[in-house]
Amino acid sequence: MKDYSKFSVNDFVLDDFFRAWVKAPDEHSSTFWMQWLKDHPERAKDVEEATNIVKHVGFQQYAMSGDDIANLWNRIKTYESKPQGTTAPARVWSTWYKVAASFLLLASSFLVYRLWNDTHYLDYHTAYGETKTIVLPDSSTVILNSNSTLRFPSHWEEQPVRELWLQGEAYFSVIHKRDHQPFKVYTGEGVAVEVLGTTFNVYHRTEETKIVLNTGKIRLHLPAESAAQDIIMKPGDLVEYKQKSYSRRMVNPATYTAWTEKKLVLDHTSLRDMVDMLRDNYGVEVAVEADSLLNQTVSGSMPITDVESLVSQIAQTFQLKITKQKNRYLMYE
Repeated sequence: MKDYSKFSVNDFVLDDFFRAWVKAPDEHSSTFWMQWLKDHPERAKDVEEATNIVKHVGFQQYAMSGDDIANLWNRIKTYESKPQGTTAPARVWSTWYKVAASFLLLASSFLVYRLWNDTHYLDYHTAYGETKTIVLPDSSTVILNSNSTLRFPSHWEEQPVRELWLQGEAYFSVIHKRDHQPFKVYTGEGVAVEVLGTTFNVYHRTEETKIVLNTGKIRLHLPAESAAQDIIMKPGDLVEYKQKSYSRRMVNPATYTAWTEKKLVLDHTSLRDMVDMLRDNYGVEVAVEADSLLNQTVSGSMPITDVESLVSQIAQTFQLKITKQKNRYLMYE
């Protein structure tokens, strides 16, 4: 790994790993640079300056490599430092200046184009049974649950509002910014969660949305046809929105965020809910012999390990037998 502590602003700008993090941050690069900045707080100003340069020039649009750009810049600086009596042919250096001017003109043109016409989005997706921790550019974190997708613009922090789109389930821990830049999470059905600094869980699958607030304060925006379009949530609030109506009640937030610690906490949870969870999070189909069994509820907790163990634990908790039939399980008394 390179010794970035010795890098100048220009070195950061020309470094492929640094530019990749600025343009399209992923879990690896975000984790590395957030930790590096914590270890080298005195370099924050240089990193900020280099970040602004990379964002507004767009090196990936040109055929010139980083080495080509560095060589061109060094030649120009070498020429400027030579005494006036230097015998270098004027025509050669005139050509270099024209190339440099053309490069800057192209950079300006592409900048305008990118700002007005080109919006790129970053997508994070988890497979069945997989969870993923994402460090956002502002150091906020998202734990993405199984079979879920999170999307946000690549120039996220440059926007007036930090906006993200979620399909599935995620747990958010949001950093409050000094300029009070809002943080919004959008789900389907026109539901939006607006935050300044807090921790909360958002679930959205099959036209149903559930929001649980752990700490802080959030404003929930519901569609216009809802009786209450804006709801101010307090810690412990659960709001469920489905079929153009909503309900609100107090719950234990730990029950709804236990999945982030690889466990399930059941609080008068029905077998129907467990069957839905196995389908949505693990892609497992479970058939229950009698519909009346689906309404049974239990309380307790269990670890989340592999899928077969989880299905077996659920069956034992509800005192049911289980048989595997091809691609699905059958539960019965």
